[in-house]
Amino acid sequence: MAQTEDPILTTGEAAALCGVSRSTLRRAVAQGHLQAWHTPGKHLRFTRSACLEFARSLGRIDLVGQAYAPSAQEPVTR
Repeated sequence: MAQTEDPILTTGEAAALCGVSRSTLRRAVAQGHLQAWHTPGKHLRFTRSACLEFARSLGRIDLVGQAYAPSAQEPVTR
């Protein structure tokens, strides 16, 4: 039986999948909440399964695949 490999995602793809910003993903990696690795060119890469687990841990599984957008409840500073 052939195993299907877990797709590898770029930071932008992972952020879109999780419904968070790219900076949120980088922070999660730095804090140990999300597993990722760096390519030889220093770009972050994520597995799709790690991103889905991260989205679940945030309670954002309903947003999986939706682009990041600030919530209407966030205050606007001027």
